[in-house]
Amino acid sequence: MQEKPKLNLEKSMTMFEEAKRISPGGVMGIRRPYNFVEGEYPIYLTHGYNGHIVDVDGNDYIDMLCAYGPIILGYNEPEINQAVIDQMAKGFCFSLVQPIQNELIKRVIDIVPSAEMALLVKTGSDATSVAVRLARSYSGKDKILRHGYHGWHDWCVEVPGGVPTAIQELTLEFP
Repeated sequence: MQEKPKLNLEKSMTMFEEAKRISPGGVMGIRRPYNFVEGEYPIYLTHGYNGHIVDVDGNDYIDMLCAYGPIILGYNEPEINQAVIDQMAKGFCFSLVQPIQNELIKRVIDIVPSAEMALLVKTGSDATSVAVRLARSYSGKDKILRHGYHGWHDWCVEVPGGVPTAIQELTLEFP
């Protein structure tokens, strides 16, 4: 059996070594290098296009993770890019709401048959935390059953360093 050549990840690994000196753990996110064998996968990307991502060493991959879910239409799509540019010309990241939020929520409600209301959040961690808070409010129960990765808030973090014991006791993990 012929062995396949190793990926060239020289730049990525150099950047990772630097990152470990300046940031705890080197990088953030679910795909942290300590979850894998170092030197066997890319860490740093330069860009994406369609359903592909390209790392700092020039390796091109099909992104099967779709950026953990939100990139269902692909990277660098002209129509989406233009809509973002148009919105940025009006400003972005306001502390108050713009009318476009109501328009988007109404579209979601129209598209999702069971949706009577909708809430927009910025991250997957925010989404799972909202879901837990709503479930606790509705059920009156405090404990959470958890399996797998759901973000990095106290109730769902994989490595509970710095998380109060009382919170850890409310989260029960199952295989």
